[in-house]
Amino acid sequence: MHTIEDVDYIRIRLRNGGYKLTKQRFQIIDAINKNRKHMSIDEIYSKVKRRNIGLSTVYRNVIILEKVGILKSINMCSINYYEIESTAKHKVHVHAQCIKCNKLIDIDEGKMIVDWESVVNNTEKNYSITVDSVSIMLSSVCSKCNIEKNSDKVI
Repeated sequence: MHTIEDVDYIRIRLRNGGYKLTKQRFQIIDAINKNRKHMSIDEIYSKVKRRNIGLSTVYRNVIILEKVGILKSINMCSINYYEIESTAKHKVHVHAQCIKCNKLIDIDEGKMIVDWESVVNNTEKNYSITVDSVSIMLSSVCSKCNIEKNSDKVI
């Protein structure tokens, strides 16, 4: 997996899409990477506005960064959240969303006992498609909401 420190990778992805690595684009990527969580446009903007980057610049650049495969969006409750895209052959993204508070939780695919290569290969074979990435959203109740739910019970 490439990281924000791999500036050459970012530069190549942008160049292949017909774009340059501008200061604003790098600052947007850096803000998302440093935050270590999924961020909405408003959250990204709040991190970069002190660097004189306007909201419309954030919108335009996030769209470009998603288009060239540097960012991935996750839509929850009609809001897009962004994270740095994986560069694995078959990109697998597993998330859990709390049905009570809407918290978005990253699930470590490596800890799951699933042969993703086999799942993807069988899907491609059975449906005559080429899979680019896998996104799974689990509906759940987070630990905080579980604790609140259990503390509300009357004994």
